Amino acid sequence: ETVSSQSVHSIPLYLMPRPNSVAATSSAHLEDLAYLDEQRHTPLRTSLRMPRQHVAGGRIPQDLRVRFAPYRPPDISLKPLLFEVPSITTDSVFIGRDWLFHEIDTQLKCGNPSVNRGVVIIANIGFGKTAIISRLVALSCHGSRMRQIASDSPHASPKHVEGGRDLPLTQPPQAHPSIASGSCPSTPELRRRQEEAMKRLATQVVAYHYCQADNAYTCLVPEFVHNVAALLCRSPQLVAYREQLLREPHLQSMLSLRSCVQDPMASFRRGVLEPLDNLRKERKIADEDYILLIDGLNEAEFHKPDYGDTIVSFLTKMIGKFPSWLKLIVTVRTTLQEVAKLLPFHKIYLDKLDVNEAIDQDLQAYILHRIHSSPEIQNNISLNGKMDNTTFGKLSTHLKALSQGSYLYLKLTFDLIEKGYLVLKSSSYKVVPVSLAEVYLLQCNMKFPTQSSFERVLPLLNVAVASLHPMTDDQLYQAINAGCIDGSLEWEDFQQRMDNLSMFLIKRRDMTRMFVHPSFREWLIWREDGEKTKFLCDPRSGHTLLAFWFSRQEGKLNRQQTIELGHHILKAHIFKGLSKKVGVS
Repeated sequence: ETVSSQSVHSIPLYLMPRPNSVAATSSAHLEDLAYLDEQRHTPLRTSLRMPRQHVAGGRIPQDLRVRFAPYRPPDISLKPLLFEVPSITTDSVFIGRDWLFHEIDTQLKCGNPSVNRGVVIIANIGFGKTAIISRLVALSCHGSRMRQIASDSPHASPKHVEGGRDLPLTQPPQAHPSIASGSCPSTPELRRRQEEAMKRLATQVVAYHYCQADNAYTCLVPEFVHNVAALLCRSPQLVAYREQLLREPHLQSMLSLRSCVQDPMASFRRGVLEPLDNLRKERKIADEDYILLIDGLNEAEFHKPDYGDTIVSFLTKMIGKFPSWLKLIVTVRTTLQEVAKLLPFHKIYLDKLDVNEAIDQDLQAYILHRIHSSPEIQNNISLNGKMDNTTFGKLSTHLKALSQGSYLYLKLTFDLIEKGYLVLKSSSYKVVPVSLAEVYLLQCNMKFPTQSSFERVLPLLNVAVASLHPMTDDQLYQAINAGCIDGSLEWEDFQQRMDNLSMFLIKRRDMTRMFVHPSFREWLIWREDGEKTKFLCDPRSGHTLLAFWFSRQEGKLNRQQTIELGHHILKAHIFKGLSKKVGVS
């Protein structure tokens, strides 16, 4: 770490190579990165680094600038990233966790500067960290963006997808009283205070960021800085900041993606922190605390560069420069919590059931909600046609023990019960999967009953796990065919294979595909000791196909595509082990 730190300070930031970054050229001056600002007219962006499509000859952008630039009123050129979280759907509900928001609110308001700068929520994968962040986003001034963040659910009712009034992650009414919850209910006064804490936190949220390992752009520091600035100036609490950016175009230039690539610390300090601090001193910003939400700091570590910072190391260096009224709420996985150990934040664990009874009560409430809201579940878990308190209590205890606190495990298991794939005929519950890995194994066994049926979709999964960002169906089709020697895969055949994968590779609103959950992606490429290795994918094969695809494209690759080609060639390691076979190294 010491050597790395010394090299960071001894090399000028504009010369630092960054893997998977447009700044990875040896001497990228600001004017060389001007192409990053060519898509400023787009309302949302997957990433400004992405190559433009369907533009011929380069004349259209030039004509647009000539035609519209003189008449366009002043506007903010910063564009937020387009986040979409497949695990959060338009019909997702949010159960419990009021105690968590109350603890966060209490910690951020306390007078101890060693713990009131922020809160880090720590839990294993599938324990609801992203749902908690998304719940705050949904209730914040950016709540309307939840319709972009949440994926369309195939099971959503028409009011969710057409009415446009209901946001995802709503809190359902109190559970049905006919089935005992088995836990002591909190007093109305305590519940009221906890709900007020959640709403108070949500009103303070001014920006958010999701780090997603299968979308590399969300894990890069320049994109993080640019996205946060773009959302800050869209927050109604910070109208004065937006007005200052409009009055002082040089601040917008400082926050452009090319400037953020060159020196993200200077961009964030001079373009965000210092202006906000000055506006507060001038009383142009209300005398209240504000909150920045960041989900999945550990996901960003997946794209850790050889030089420069990850998002968490960037925050560690910058947190001392944050004004005391700008707080952070971040999430990190238990197994990777070491990455956030230097952040001076209060820690809250969601997976310590043995020391926090509230976690157990939340799981109980979720189980109760799923059973009460679905006649199909009630029918499939009733023994001899009966569903009494004793039956419910035994099932609830069994599922909580298996879940170990994982809402994802409970959700997927209840989904299987609701659809009739699991029917509990005895009180031993032997048919219930004992872990999240077994749930995925059962899903894949049902979808791909034979080895040949899985082999048909395996190349698609290999490419999806190897890609640095979500790909469209057409891009996946071209990548698969890049590996064909005799003939090529027909489009109709490809579509059939994609249809078989539709429950695992969710189509986003920008028509690209993402895995339904990070845990499923990880399950495809890695298993714990003792777990079955069926349905394992080969990322090296995916990297090989992507390298072939980039190398066979017509025309010249742009900077980002060239870097991605090099990345996939290195990761593919095509000739690994070949020397042993041919006797030549």
